[in-house]
Amino acid sequence: MSQEIKKRPSFKVMGVLFLVFVLPVLWIMLNKTGVHYSKPLPYLGEREVAPNGDTIYHTIANFRLVNQNGDSVTLETYKDKIMLVSFFFTNCETVCPKMNDFISQHIYREFAKDNSIQFLSFTVDPEHDSAAVLLKYAEKFGAKFPNWQFITGSRKRIYDLAATSFLIPGAQSAHQGMFHSNQMVLIDKKLRIRGVFETGGQLDKSGIIDAVRNLKLEYKKNENHTEKR
Repeated sequence: MSQEIKKRPSFKVMGVLFLVFVLPVLWIMLNKTGVHYSKPLPYLGEREVAPNGDTIYHTIANFRLVNQNGDSVTLETYKDKIMLVSFFFTNCETVCPKMNDFISQHIYREFAKDNSIQFLSFTVDPEHDSAAVLLKYAEKFGAKFPNWQFITGSRKRIYDLAATSFLIPGAQSAHQGMFHSNQMVLIDKKLRIRGVFETGGQLDKSGIIDAVRNLKLEYKKNENHTEKR
């Protein structure tokens, strides 16, 4: 009886050690490798069925705009990139600075060294937000070129992209005035929308990061499958 009583504290200690040391290590391993991702990302937007039965998903339309360096950019500029897209304007004092600070501190910091990830921030006030203004604004958030680019150009083209390509809520009826959005849109390498995310809280942070890793894992699995064939 006395021996049994003496053994009990050791099991408690082992349990505490497991919770303190083993579980965090397992979480990190799963988080970094993407093993815990089992649910595929959705495809957002309208879709059609081709005559051969294949599904044709909504994709982003091409554009020719200008980045913060004054360089002309199109979708070809970001070929084979996973894109994280947002819309903002530099004079905004409410939604935009909070969103860009969130992106800078959490999402961009996570993927800043990943050359397969491209951050694109489109201004909805191109009349004010010239390339020079955007360059200065980008510096406030530690945005490094070319991984994070700020885009300006034709107001009509930008608003059309927001409303009909990136499907930003509020953009459809905002041509007479600037719209606010605190959302990020995840675009895959085939220009399909794979997620729309709020920006602000801890759950938003983990949701965006998990989705990007999930998409990267999807490509890795496809590459491995191709190699085995």
